[in-house]
Amino acid sequence: MFGNRRKNAGAGAGDAVLLVAPPAQAGDEALNQALVAAAGSDVVALQASQVTDKALRDARAVVALFPEPEALDQLAPRVKAARASRDDGWPVLVVGLAPGQLTAFGAWLTRNAPADGIDGLRLVVDADPLAVAAALEDRLAPVIGPNVVAMPVSTEVETADYKYFYCLSPQLRGLLAHLAELAANGIERVYLLGGPGSGKTSLAYYFYLARAQGNFVTVNLTSESTDDKAAMKSLLCGHVAGAFPGAGSRTGAFAHSREGVCFLDESHGVSGSVMEVLMEALDSGQYLPYGASAKQPLRCAVVFASNRTWDTLISQVNLDEHARLGAVILHLADLSVRQEDLIAVLAATLAGMGSKATSWQPPAGLTDEAWALIRDCPWRGNTRALMRVAETAFVSAATERLPLIEADQVARAMNLWEPAEHASHAIYTRAGDSGLGDAAPG
Repeated sequence: MFGNRRKNAGAGAGDAVLLVAPPAQAGDEALNQALVAAAGSDVVALQASQVTDKALRDARAVVALFPEPEALDQLAPRVKAARASRDDGWPVLVVGLAPGQLTAFGAWLTRNAPADGIDGLRLVVDADPLAVAAALEDRLAPVIGPNVVAMPVSTEVETADYKYFYCLSPQLRGLLAHLAELAANGIERVYLLGGPGSGKTSLAYYFYLARAQGNFVTVNLTSESTDDKAAMKSLLCGHVAGAFPGAGSRTGAFAHSREGVCFLDESHGVSGSVMEVLMEALDSGQYLPYGASAKQPLRCAVVFASNRTWDTLISQVNLDEHARLGAVILHLADLSVRQEDLIAVLAATLAGMGSKATSWQPPAGLTDEAWALIRDCPWRGNTRALMRVAETAFVSAATERLPLIEADQVARAMNLWEPAEHASHAIYTRAGDSGLGDAAPG
């Protein structure tokens, strides 16, 4: 449902931009001029019900300014249908939101993500319509590939519960497209760099979806690593019955992955016995289960991940050994430089908290000042930290019966979960800097 689509982007696209806005904004001459300047083309003001299939055939974008969820319910399916019929990445649906609308938008986003109902979505958050117009030019490019990746809540236990990894930013969609190409062209060693909570597991899972075979198996090398080579061989390669007193047979991570993906997270912990086991498998493409007499072929792809910079990694390891780990190194930029993904995570988190409230009236969103703090934060903890900050600030605002989350509540939550100064900041890869220069897409 969320796979890549090959498109001939740029072919046959019309120039018109359709504006769906409240009456006060739709008739604002300064706004209309700013929209025309940003779009470089005509801007046609319509109501949501007037955005027809015919109008969408010649449009690059629908700009929905401060929309209610009901308007998006009308627009999104039509945009999706038009995109499918045109197959050129247009039209895009650019949604401009005020910070105070984020909770309701998050509920709409959460409701529509499972059915891929946010195809072609781009986001801007600002209470000033002129600021939304100024951001429009960067959001009129065709949207190629998925906007969301569906992942089971547990990737290794059968479950009907899914979580959704939002991929609205061009940086992240480009990285997904690159991973799909790697899978299609037989690349079986990938090294992912990204800060804590940036989405490395989700990218590894998308690589598994693109391969469309086998199982997805995760091993956290830092938490599982021991100096006991036999234990590491058992974990990764498995062991046979009788390999040690009382042992039954065990399928290791490599065999359980089959032709899928074995995801080795926190691989800055690769050293000693872990490296010895990996070298045996990666050098020859085969491995020996502990206690067995015959080797087994390594059929799975192996994806490594680390939250360290490349300079930090290579300063801590034997470079000849480390060179066996990856054919391709990819860097996942921080959430702070993927603002549209940040908006989606923030909105969905607020909506999730609001959906559980019984005696509270959920805050409708954030004040402009609170949003500015969120927008300008470096988010070294990425999605994980953003969610904790949003949840903490939500609870504070809800218990104080405030209609919007205020700046001081966000600031207090940031002191807890996203402190400005911390010793760990020096070792993590962050923002767009992996230590690889331009060598790592994303």
